Amino acid sequence: MSSEKYLAGKTAIVTGSSKLNGIGAATALTLAKYGANIVVHYATSAEPAEKVVAQIKELGVQAIAAKADASSESFGTDLVRVALEGLNTKTIDIVINNAGIAFGHPEIAAIETESWDKMFHANVRGPFLLIQAALPHMPSGGRIINIGSIAGKLGITPLTVYGSSKAALHYMSTAMAGELASKGITINVVSPGPVATDMSMEGNPIGAILRSHQSIAREGEPKEIADVISFMASPASSFITGQVIPVDGGINMP
Repeated sequence: MSSEKYLAGKTAIVTGSSKLNGIGAATALTLAKYGANIVVHYATSAEPAEKVVAQIKELGVQAIAAKADASSESFGTDLVRVALEGLNTKTIDIVINNAGIAFGHPEIAAIETESWDKMFHANVRGPFLLIQAALPHMPSGGRIINIGSIAGKLGITPLTVYGSSKAALHYMSTAMAGELASKGITINVVSPGPVATDMSMEGNPIGAILRSHQSIAREGEPKEIADVISFMASPASSFITGQVIPVDGGINMP
């Protein structure tokens, strides 16, 4: 897409965007390049989030860092309040639900209820709470992009809980599309495959399985995922909603 500021004046919340080598930070920087003001969400450490904020401000837009716990019932309201107050705005135009956690379990017997709840709170309930809190402030033309995973489509045994949580996120997004369309808001999922971040699958058995079924046999770069997200956040995506969009190098498994 061109470098015009097609997001000028828009406010975007990007969760899980404090790691410079991650999809979230790449997305925050890409949206900022196109003119959006950004809320950089982090869970624990403020220092890396402030580094992302500093880079965003160099692009000539506003940015703030916001701490919020995705497992808390106030996760959504906390982030929205900080966004409205910190950026002195009345609207939330773009929500990118990127924050999440991932870990595997070697066998079904090893899955504990605590692990199940932790994964679903971070990967499903957190995004739901943020959407719910943002909607009263989201005008027609708003964009919600949830970050899914190829694991939500494929049955990969060690990723039973993680894959289940992402499948739930995919379904939730599709199910919300009808109601949101009546408000002029679109909601979609961008579903990455293996990406070169600190959650990389490179060198482990799961990564090898995926690579054997991949047309473009390599890990994606965070910027490649961010470019798709920025398109979905743009006015050009106005006729796309309720979709799960794979960005995985062409993984096709039986």
